[in-house]
Amino acid sequence: MLLYWLMNNQVEFAKRYPIYTALALAFGAAIALGISRFAYTLFLPLMRADLDWSYLTAGNMNTGNAIGYFLGALICPWIFDRCQLRYVILGAVFVTVFLVATLGFLISAEMIFTIRLLVGITSALIFISGGILAAQLSELHPNQSGWILGIYYGGVGLGIFLASILVNPIEMFASKQGYSHAWQFSWIGMALIASLLMLLMIKPIGSFYILEISTPKSEMIAISKSIWMNLGYLLFGIGHIGYMTFVIAFLKEVGLETSTVSSFYALLGLCLMVSSRLWSTMLDRYRGGEVLAIVNGIMGLACLIPALIVILLGQVGQNDLLIVIIFISGMLFGLAFITAVSSTTAFIKHNYPVTQWSGGIRLFTILFAIGQMLGPLMIGYIADYGGGLVVGLIVSGVILFLGSFSALQQRPLKTLNITKPSRWIT
Repeated sequence: MLLYWLMNNQVEFAKRYPIYTALALAFGAAIALGISRFAYTLFLPLMRADLDWSYLTAGNMNTGNAIGYFLGALICPWIFDRCQLRYVILGAVFVTVFLVATLGFLISAEMIFTIRLLVGITSALIFISGGILAAQLSELHPNQSGWILGIYYGGVGLGIFLASILVNPIEMFASKQGYSHAWQFSWIGMALIASLLMLLMIKPIGSFYILEISTPKSEMIAISKSIWMNLGYLLFGIGHIGYMTFVIAFLKEVGLETSTVSSFYALLGLCLMVSSRLWSTMLDRYRGGEVLAIVNGIMGLACLIPALIVILLGQVGQNDLLIVIIFISGMLFGLAFITAVSSTTAFIKHNYPVTQWSGGIRLFTILFAIGQMLGPLMIGYIADYGGGLVVGLIVSGVILFLGSFSALQQRPLKTLNITKPSRWIT
């Protein structure tokens, strides 16, 4: 009864409180990607050491998550045709929180893989529906469009930041109490944080006015004209996930202390939170693949510089120069990463009518998922058999540079009859 009241006792909430609504959507992004997906980067060295995983096995867990993300993107049209987006995002958030909590009670690699796959499905539903609602909210409030999209995509950074300040302290506390598999308590902690964010989402999202969206048959014909953007985003998916999956393991492998590693990831999350706003002017100005090209190049540099400095220094440990380089790398990656995602939303808004936004976001999500399936497997294999994580980071950087070159070839589309949302329904 309380849930029903919270979701229906508001009148045009999104029109009256756009920033609060954007924050609620951002909390969904924090749960979908920051907590349920990218927090795993912090867990990987803990779980790998405790459960005796190879890097390939550890990478497979993110591949499973990406497979789920891919499946979630595929089923989105079927679900969106049957449920309003507000119910989709809130329902998927609830299931995601439950699944994250479940990871606190598992040690079987097969079961963990299954949960990661299921979390991938629900994360896709959250992020795609949230992206559509954020785009619609920005059109409803055009003077605040940059803020709204920046807040939404910055939610991923919020999730990463929360994970970075909580995962290791909780694990260390549980270890001191003598618990085996202490990392499990950190997953439970992440679920509790996600639960709090979920409660803050119910009121604004439940009363969100949404646009009816259809997907015309001409959609794929139009999207086929964006082949360079598609390829650039696919390569982004492959390249960035190597860094996001293994960078914490890399830092611990080269001898950095846990506090330094946590601070690095917190900085990355904070930079990610503000990055979309910093890039908002360029996202509004450029209608082709220019922004994706720039941020792919920046992320490629972020991957290369720590790997090259480790090669230069050899056995490093808690080296001051390495720490500075690592933090620069995290800042660059954090400032660029989520802008690659938001650049696809901006590209769709600039080049396609509103009736095709859902399909456009879904396509890029599928490409994102495919890239994330391939990346962890590739880098995990390289780490185990082809020269370690240093070589893996170099390969990730090269792939991102190729993605930059591809996106740079994309020109704006000459799509006609681009219209603004005209009808909002509850």
